[in-house]
Amino acid sequence: MIELYFVRHGQTEWNQIRKLQGIQDSPLTAEGIDQANTLRDSFTISFDRVISSPLGRATQTARILAKSVPISTDPLLAEMGFGSAEGLEKEVFKELYPEPFFNLWHHADQYDPAAFGGETFESVERRAQNFLESLKSIPAGSKILIVSHGMILKIIFGLIWNHGLTQFWNDQVPLNTSITKVVLTKGIFAITDFSNVDHLENTEVISYV
Repeated sequence: MIELYFVRHGQTEWNQIRKLQGIQDSPLTAEGIDQANTLRDSFTISFDRVISSPLGRATQTARILAKSVPISTDPLLAEMGFGSAEGLEKEVFKELYPEPFFNLWHHADQYDPAAFGGETFESVERRAQNFLESLKSIPAGSKILIVSHGMILKIIFGLIWNHGLTQFWNDQVPLNTSITKVVLTKGIFAITDFSNVDHLENTEVISYV
């Protein structure tokens, strides 16, 4: 059995002001840094390895959490790309691209980001599936910490739950610095704890990634 601990990065400046980040970046806020420090201090296990998205907000979180554990990055864990819509505030995105905006948050199976050169859900699903397959080569008994982003993590968990795109919004976006435990046994993934934020006193659901 392999134990996998998936963490969404801490709160960022763009999370706070509801700007769409995608593969662009903004640094952690003071609260985001505190969230990561609090999560690190709550750990009661020792990790063998840390894998992070290469984007700055994820690696910043990973460095706080890792202590002295080696960190590697994997581009498969990068956030879903939103093309020229990245950096737009939520209401501006909605005004410029009303149909893609609505489908992004309500009908993932109908989402078409061609107007702004974004990444499709199908493309992100392929990345997520490839990442999950790569984990199967990790030695049994390992405990791995994985730091990534809201949408790509949501897609990874949807694949594990076998939720198709028509069910995509049945599940919430993992919260900032939430930890989701997944066990991998004989090639089968199972989520045993989802979006746990017991380490935080106050949490805000931020549905803009």
